[in-house]
Amino acid sequence: MSQNEQQKQIDDAWAEVSAAISAPEVELLELLIKDDSGDPNDGIEYLFGRAVHQGTLYDITLPVLRFCVRMLDQFSLEATEWVVVWIQLVGSLIRDFPEDPYAIQLHKENTFVVEALLALDAKKGGEYYTRALGAWAWYFDAEDELAYRVRARLREYPVDGGTLAALGAWGGDTSAYLTSDDLGVRTAAAFHDRSEAGTAALIEVLSDPKTEDVWEQIIEPDGRIDDVVEELVTRDFSGITEAERARLGSLAIFYASTDYMPWEPFLQLINIGNGNGVLNTEATTRFLGAVVDDNDAWSISATFTIDALKKAGLPSSREELRKLVKSMRD
Repeated sequence: MSQNEQQKQIDDAWAEVSAAISAPEVELLELLIKDDSGDPNDGIEYLFGRAVHQGTLYDITLPVLRFCVRMLDQFSLEATEWVVVWIQLVGSLIRDFPEDPYAIQLHKENTFVVEALLALDAKKGGEYYTRALGAWAWYFDAEDELAYRVRARLREYPVDGGTLAALGAWGGDTSAYLTSDDLGVRTAAAFHDRSEAGTAALIEVLSDPKTEDVWEQIIEPDGRIDDVVEELVTRDFSGITEAERARLGSLAIFYASTDYMPWEPFLQLINIGNGNGVLNTEATTRFLGAVVDDNDAWSISATFTIDALKKAGLPSSREELRKLVKSMRD
């Protein structure tokens, strides 16, 4: 890009964002610029507290995103790292809430955002740089030139859970890492490998209580372990071994017996109601018994429990479900 083209891009960025937000808000964004003597913290707080807040997108998110992307190489080093984190957050929210009207608008910026991230000196992007690339990986063709360039960039980085997850999201092969000693790497590899080996590895990593923290703190900073469980139950289990099938049943029981873990997706695998029968009668009985015995499921989370059971074609009252479990045991 020539100097004149770069200056036009900067001018356009300021003009567009100035027309969309108030003058005091523009002044907060000015604090992010590298040659500004002010503290960037107020500008960073604006991004996370106003342009996006508590997982909610707003009408100003789009112009602020476009500003940040156009100005990405103009920010101070500290501000750049935080802006990349914010870009990753926006991408994750669009992915999680694709029907949101603001998400639909923001999604159209996909190529624009990814091109800017690729153009950035990756050392300035901080530890969230590869996660940001992964968060903006939607609806692409693995053979597209852009996907190829992203994969090439990601392969330049040391392998960790977040980088490997981003590589998998962009169509990269993660199968070589299914047996890694690193739980985060193994989890990311299994999540993006739908082979029999990948499915077996996904069952194995979800059986480790540490996986929740690894997924939510290292691999997908704005993700949930629910995403991993929901991915698992969509797999083809026809080729797994009996030992792996038994481990899958134990996993369902473990999640139903552990506070605040997403047991509801496993209802898709039971052999009664609307389940597909992946779990046999014994595993189904033990799993539903764990649901009956979970006091929190019938107090704090009662609404979710009742809705999930109805959707699964099961009795939605605790007593009726208890009777069903008893009849299955007899």
